[in-house]
Amino acid sequence: MKRQTRIIIAIVFLLTSLLSSFYFLPKESELYLKSDISELRSSILPISILLSIVLAFIIAFHKSEFNGGKWSKAIYIGYIGITSYLILSLTSDLLTTIALKTNRITKNETVNKNFVISTFTVTTNGELTESGPWVIRSENKYEVRGRIKDKSYEDDVDGIFMDKNDYAKIEHKEEFKITLSNGLFGIPYEPIIND
Repeated sequence: MKRQTRIIIAIVFLLTSLLSSFYFLPKESELYLKSDISELRSSILPISILLSIVLAFIIAFHKSEFNGGKWSKAIYIGYIGITSYLILSLTSDLLTTIALKTNRITKNETVNKNFVISTFTVTTNGELTESGPWVIRSENKYEVRGRIKDKSYEDDVDGIFMDKNDYAKIEHKEEFKITLSNGLFGIPYEPIIND
């Protein structure tokens, strides 16, 4: 492949994946629970690794540069391996964004779940100074952190994004019901608060 073609492919991939990582993925993530996104990332990790290797090979490999002794070839293969490792996170973000958007193409069924709000505590010198529901406020959004009841978690919590009106409905509750839509891949999305 010509050097100019490889550079164009690299630039297109870089721009697309950066746009995906910093714009599209954060927007899509607001419609899903964090635990579901983590499970999706884990399930598509082998595909992300394979795609990273293929892209690194396309971008970095040139037959004329591969000629030489055994050490030269080993260094060149190592260069392709390092390149694929460096673009793995961008590839993973791009594939995650595509999968999340594709999942929302269809709405198979709805599922009702109970969401338990987590609490945060602040201690100073070993004494409890503050405690309350774990809510992160930014602009006109509220991210309520918690867990789906009867769902096993390894260590993280989920977050549900909502506006001021929805937050007012659950502000003084410890647990509330949400409805999720199952998408094309069976990943629940778009939590809606039930009154």
